[in-house]
Amino acid sequence: MISSTVTIQLYPAEGKQWATVMVEGADDPNLVLAEAVKALGAELSRLYLAGTPAGAPLELGVIETMDVPATTPTPVSVSNLLGMSDTLPQDIAPPADDQDPPPAPTASPDVRKAQYQQVKAWSAGAERPSLQGYDLSYQDLSGVDLAGANLSHSNLEGAKLMNANLESADLTQAVLSVAVLTRTNLKGAKLHRATLIEASLSEANLAEADLSEATLTEATIRRADLRNADFTKAILNQANLVRANLSGARLVETNLAEANLSETDLTTADLTQAFLYEAVLHRANLAGANLSQANLSRASLTQADLTHTNLTNTDLSLANLTGANLDQAIFLDTDFEGAIMPP
Repeated sequence: MISSTVTIQLYPAEGKQWATVMVEGADDPNLVLAEAVKALGAELSRLYLAGTPAGAPLELGVIETMDVPATTPTPVSVSNLLGMSDTLPQDIAPPADDQDPPPAPTASPDVRKAQYQQVKAWSAGAERPSLQGYDLSYQDLSGVDLAGANLSHSNLEGAKLMNANLESADLTQAVLSVAVLTRTNLKGAKLHRATLIEASLSEANLAEADLSEATLTEATIRRADLRNADFTKAILNQANLVRANLSGARLVETNLAEANLSETDLTTADLTQAFLYEAVLHRANLAGANLSQANLSRASLTQADLTHTNLTNTDLSLANLTGANLDQAIFLDTDFEGAIMPP
């Protein structure tokens, strides 16, 4: 019999998929957790297998409560209790999407006109000055040559940049939301922490580009060349990446919740700890990819190629793997609970 109080807080669908467990009492925390899970499992079995009416209380009789101490207990995660991590929940920094992006720069009509003319003539100039912090929102810059230009912190919201050349350009923390970058050359460009919400990047060349911590919510990136690009901690939830080439890309801790990755090439990509909750990966090629500790709960992986894929500690609960190829994939503590498996 234990005499401790156990408080469990669940955090589903927040990119974490974890629980915070607080144990108040003198008992061994591991023993307390084991007893709590055992009792809860028994009561859930009674509730769902024995036909107990919905809403019936769960009687966890093996756990007794005691008075809560005056001091607030220190929360610990399940991984702390199991000895898998020494990092406490309160020491974890908030995700990048909890931070508001800096405001986009704005300028007067006269300044905007002067900046626009300077940008249009930039490639022909001898000195090629910095374009940092320019207000180019909703300007038509189709076909412009800005290869290597410094456009960091600039406002390009709604700008038309179709077929433009921005190879190796610096767009760090630039605002490109709803911008049109169809078939734009952004090879090797720096887009660290750039904002590209609902931007159109179809058939763009972003090979080897740095998009770490960038925000691409609901962006359209169909058939884009994203080979060896860096999307570390980027936000691509609900993005359209159909038939994009992400081979060799770095997608560590990337948020791809509800993204459409159908027929996408993700061979040898690194998706360690990526969040792919309810993502669509129909016929995606994930051969040789690293999906260790990734969350693919409720994801659709129908007819996907997962040969030689690393699925160590991967959450595939309730995922649809109908017709998927799992030949020589690495399974170590992989969660397939409720998943639809290939025959």
